[in-house]
Amino acid sequence: MPANAKPDLNTSREERVLIADTESLMCELLQIRFENEGFKVVIVSSASEALNLDLSRFSIVLVDLMGESVNGLQLTAAVKRNPDTVGLPVIIMSAKASEDDIVDGLEAGADDYVAKPFSTRELIARVKSVIRRRNMMNARRLANVIRFQELTLDIGAGTAFIDGMELSLTQNEFRLLAMFLRRPNHFFDRAQIREIVWNNDSAISDRAVDTSISRLRKKLFDYSRNLVNRKGFGYGFVE
Repeated sequence: MPANAKPDLNTSREERVLIADTESLMCELLQIRFENEGFKVVIVSSASEALNLDLSRFSIVLVDLMGESVNGLQLTAAVKRNPDTVGLPVIIMSAKASEDDIVDGLEAGADDYVAKPFSTRELIARVKSVIRRRNMMNARRLANVIRFQELTLDIGAGTAFIDGMELSLTQNEFRLLAMFLRRPNHFFDRAQIREIVWNNDSAISDRAVDTSISRLRKKLFDYSRNLVNRKGFGYGFVE
């Protein structure tokens, strides 16, 4: 980091910026300005060249629309289609600034659209704002994610995965798994489970609780051994 760098206090690590644009002089000037702000910058001259990089390593992509075989809109759409980069922010920088151009860019998935010529100070402020927003969203999402080894439960999305493979769980099976993973090594008796998972529904019998947990256990593959029934204590997920 240059001696006169001004790192953004709202970020906790060095942010990596990818700039995809044919205007080499502008890119060099942007690189200097961004590096003075504490960013790491990589420059490519085409959207296709950008797609050949590991985009998951970057914090944000700045791309011109460009009129080549793979243009900026296509790059933006490709970033947002890829599960590994769907959360990667993209800002389009273009001399095309009609309402239709801006709408096309935003509909392709761009997080912001900056018309050329622009103030580098304003662009950097927009980049920081977009990255800050992404970091806040990631923090909220991670707060709702529970992991045990390769078993991942995303409370917000209502999904569960083992080694990247999504599990087909019913709503009650998902609630059961969430209950167990939130308090590993804790045991719940059937009355507690009915209260937490079924809102104390009197129609749910002890047998129904046992059956639901048995079905959940079968869907957990190797992790089924972690879901145990200890006599006199109840059910628990043991690490």
